[in-house]
Amino acid sequence: MLKPGREKIILKQGLIILAVLAGIYIFFLSPFLKEGRSIMDEELERKISEMKRFITLTGTVPSKESFTRMEKDRESLEEKFSSLVNFIDPNKARFSEKNTEAGLYFIEKLHSTMKKFEIDAGSKTVKLPENLGFGDGLPKDAIVPVLLRQLEIVEFTVDALLKSNSSDIYNLKPLKPIEYIEPISKKLFYTELPIQISIKTTTDAFTNLLLELKNASPVINVKELHVKSVEPGSGELEISLVLSSLMVTRKEK
Repeated sequence: MLKPGREKIILKQGLIILAVLAGIYIFFLSPFLKEGRSIMDEELERKISEMKRFITLTGTVPSKESFTRMEKDRESLEEKFSSLVNFIDPNKARFSEKNTEAGLYFIEKLHSTMKKFEIDAGSKTVKLPENLGFGDGLPKDAIVPVLLRQLEIVEFTVDALLKSNSSDIYNLKPLKPIEYIEPISKKLFYTELPIQISIKTTTDAFTNLLLELKNASPVINVKELHVKSVEPGSGELEISLVLSSLMVTRKEK
């Protein structure tokens, strides 16, 4: 038999070991176990939701085979959706590989684009707005991705109109981006980027612009359109339109 003093020592050692194990669980293992339970709970909720949807549509409980088929169909739809997103907003290297600040890079790109268009417009006596409507201030780095995408829309449109040799561009105005806070899926968010444009052109030149926009990549949408004939029968038009594109934010893997 153990003496009372020996029993007290063993009891104290046991309590110390239990306290250490409890501390390890609380401070080290518990957060990881909670995270694991959270992931399992989300996956369980997703499968229950899919099962409820199947029962609602078919009136029967899904078998293991039909549930596996549902999983494959869902994965196929996700792949098709990703392909659609890449078509609407293909990934492009929009930043220079040079070690420079984003705001400075945008100003450099804007000035080089202006110089190119001024040379083309000068030889064709076409009017262009100053700074292509973007102003001359140094933008904050955080908004540069949006400005670069809006500049893409302007570049595409002006280039198409300069080809006609019969269009004057009176106004180019980047409008405030429209951010959609609800996700397209759990991995994608999108922002609409509108540009307001006012031009004086011919019917043929405007028709060609619409054809160019139809084949644009990234996709450019004609959101608003107002047309006024300068002189009936002259073929000249005054047009105000809003073009927009979508910028998709992809969750990094």
